[in-house]
Amino acid sequence: MTPLERFDARWDLPDVSDGASPVFLLAAGWRSGSTLLQRLVCSSGEVLVWGEPYGRSGLIPGLARAALALRDDWPGSGHFAPEQLYQDLSKTWIANLYPPAEALKRSFKAQLDTLLGEPARQRGYPRFGLKEVRLHAVDARFLQWIYPQARFVFLVRNPWDAWASAKGASWFLRWPDRKVADALSFAKHWRWLMEGFAQWKESSAMLIRYEDLSAPGVDLKPLAQHLGVTALDPTVFQARPRGMSRPPLKLDGGEIATIAQVTAELATALDYRGPTPRSALAS
Repeated sequence: MTPLERFDARWDLPDVSDGASPVFLLAAGWRSGSTLLQRLVCSSGEVLVWGEPYGRSGLIPGLARAALALRDDWPGSGHFAPEQLYQDLSKTWIANLYPPAEALKRSFKAQLDTLLGEPARQRGYPRFGLKEVRLHAVDARFLQWIYPQARFVFLVRNPWDAWASAKGASWFLRWPDRKVADALSFAKHWRWLMEGFAQWKESSAMLIRYEDLSAPGVDLKPLAQHLGVTALDPTVFQARPRGMSRPPLKLDGGEIATIAQVTAELATALDYRGPTPRSALAS
């Protein structure tokens, strides 16, 4: 049982999700094929997957960090008043008078619903979701707490190839003070995300390699079944609108060695052992 699940049990909180089953596509960093996956899920016509919505604002990590404070020993019963106390608050100690625990959980859901769910429904989509390249499994745990029926896809790409495609652009891990601007910071971000993804064992998440997703003739039925959609349109692979038009850049020996050292066993476990030959590399 996670700390958030224990929080629910401690305060006897109901499921606030209203049966919603959003789709969260979390990629291990930039240039990992997350937009291709996003377009593929949108092709179902059943889910509007937003693309890194207000990513620089850090909205979901901020909510997740707030929820991380909820522990077995905090807040305590003394933070919540019995209903009769509200008849005259002026005669008691109310310096730490908290709204009910259920109100806190519902407030988290209200922000997510307002930002992501309502605009999707207004546009005719019964379900909503998002794709991101910054969110960790800790953030996914928070999202699962709010939406227990959520479906997750963790997407990973060869870290050397992803960096070759990302190299030369400006990427913010946290705006405005944390940039991912070199092979070392990129590889550390890849490792940090993959360490979290690899520890997720529940069936609510599916781990996919970009190389398998983009392979000719890939069978999309398992992904569609995992997401609970009728079908995914394979013609999405035929049109590749690009946010970056330039080809991947060449990596120098230092970058190759740095990524190898940082990603180590995680990359090897995913059968990534170095950069793909440039003749076969797609951006």
